[in-house]
Amino acid sequence: MRNKTKKPGKKRVKLTPEQRAENLLKRNQEGEIRGIFKNLGFTRIPNIDGKNINYDGRSSEMDDIFVCENLILITEYTIAEKPGSHIKNKILYYNKIVEDKKSFINFLNTEPKLSSFKKFYDENISLKYTLNHLKVEILYCSRFNVAQEHKNNAKGVVFFDYHLVQYFKSLSKVIKRSGKYEFCEFLKIPFEEFGDNILKSTEATSNKYHGHILPEEKSNFKGGYKIVSFYIDANSLMRRSYVLRQEGWRDRDNIGYYQRMFEPKKISSMRKYLSDKERVFINNIIATISESKIKLFDEKENELKLNENGQFVDASKIRVTPTRIQIEDECNIIGLIDGQHRTYAYHEGDDIYETKIKSLRDVQNLLVTGIIFPSKENVSTRRKFEANLFLEINSNQSNVRTQLKQEIELMITPFSTTAISKRILQKLNENGSFEDLIEQYSFDKGKLKTSSIVSFGLKPLIKLDEKSPDSLFTSWQDVNKLKLKDKDSEDFNLIDDYVKYCVETMRELFIAVKNRLNHDQWHLYSHKTQNGLLNVTFFNGLLNVLRLLIENNKLNTNQEYFKELNGLESFPFRSYKSSQYRKMGEDIYKKFFN
Repeated sequence: MRNKTKKPGKKRVKLTPEQRAENLLKRNQEGEIRGIFKNLGFTRIPNIDGKNINYDGRSSEMDDIFVCENLILITEYTIAEKPGSHIKNKILYYNKIVEDKKSFINFLNTEPKLSSFKKFYDENISLKYTLNHLKVEILYCSRFNVAQEHKNNAKGVVFFDYHLVQYFKSLSKVIKRSGKYEFCEFLKIPFEEFGDNILKSTEATSNKYHGHILPEEKSNFKGGYKIVSFYIDANSLMRRSYVLRQEGWRDRDNIGYYQRMFEPKKISSMRKYLSDKERVFINNIIATISESKIKLFDEKENELKLNENGQFVDASKIRVTPTRIQIEDECNIIGLIDGQHRTYAYHEGDDIYETKIKSLRDVQNLLVTGIIFPSKENVSTRRKFEANLFLEINSNQSNVRTQLKQEIELMITPFSTTAISKRILQKLNENGSFEDLIEQYSFDKGKLKTSSIVSFGLKPLIKLDEKSPDSLFTSWQDVNKLKLKDKDSEDFNLIDDYVKYCVETMRELFIAVKNRLNHDQWHLYSHKTQNGLLNVTFFNGLLNVLRLLIENNKLNTNQEYFKELNGLESFPFRSYKSSQYRKMGEDIYKKFFN
């Protein structure tokens, strides 16, 4: 018998721990984003990843292409800690795509390396949509922060920042394909231009629902707050809704709210009920409705107009009860205060209940009781009202988590030192010396933890006490500042001004300190950056220096601070323990400013 000789295989390259960690980070990033689009109902085109193409004289490696109906996403991944160089190399390629998206689609259909796209296009897209119907977006997915200057240079590119990935990950896990409406709004694609809607006549559907108006005289709500009740099918309600807060992906503070506001087990049990019983939930949905997106009509189809104070223009109409309510077909215009689980139990899912629920989604009507704000009411006041109402409704429900209640309390008390401190840290993290170095989310790793900074560093520095000799509030020269101490204050422009003053004053010192330290000292300490000095003790120590500068009337510009801080790079920062930031601040002040 003939002996078989084993052919020598390729020698396996042994990866370093750093390379293994990098590969894991890359796989996790791609897995998260692919999981989001699978949940939202997108199809990932196979055999695209890693293909190097040349489009109109510009070479680039393709990562992923996702398609949903008439929407095509050209998706780019990067795990570079400083992605600026990566995106600079891509800008000319992106510009070519943005300049003529139709030509790029034609290229995708003719490039031999991308034959899988051509196959999908012929079998799924071209049978339903023309070239003019198609939308192409470039989605840039960076695991780490992309500086605003690089974003500004990449016109037409949608940046899917990591905190946004976490938001849509939480959203899509729970409500699956029904989350695609909000994702389209994130991409700034009007609802009427997505999917089947783009094939319909330009004449808008009526979007009118039968209901009743309850004037504030009958509800004891604040003047101008109109109450309307109406029936609307579950699908139409979901398309227009948001949970608790309208900003969603627009507002960094809101990341994670969907995860906490939605309980997957509760929605799953409700979907089982819908599938088994096939009958609507009886309880009404409590909501707020954007007044600019709603019109009220009497029984004769005459519009009932409201002035900026929320009062009917025609006083004789104040007692009108029956109404026809016309609501725009847009995302994020109905805020669900109570009943989000009953609403989103109808979501377009992929579980065993979907077949039954699909037949109910457009048929079964839910009763909505909605509050319409006067148009003059500012955003912050509306947020506060929504949050208060949520707590009133859920105050006795044990299933509402304490953490969520605490976060909502911050919305209700935006003038508290805790809320102001969080806003200051967010601003400091956006740009300047501490850009992207301060923890903002639970998934942030290796950044400055904020709880100790807020409690022991910022709150004493920014306290709203004009008699405190070491508070920024004392040094702030705004003549109206005492209004912030009013527990019922709603002067949000004033609080914005105070936050701006605090941030600018802190940055003057931070800039000088950073310029005085060696380059390798201005890093968070890690095994890679063992000379790094940045930690909570360091940060709070600088805040305590500021308190002493205020107390001794020595606030100054960064240029003057720089002169005073000569030799700071040799200061023994590491000799101070974690709780010794007060002593560190005092010692820095005595050595350089006294």
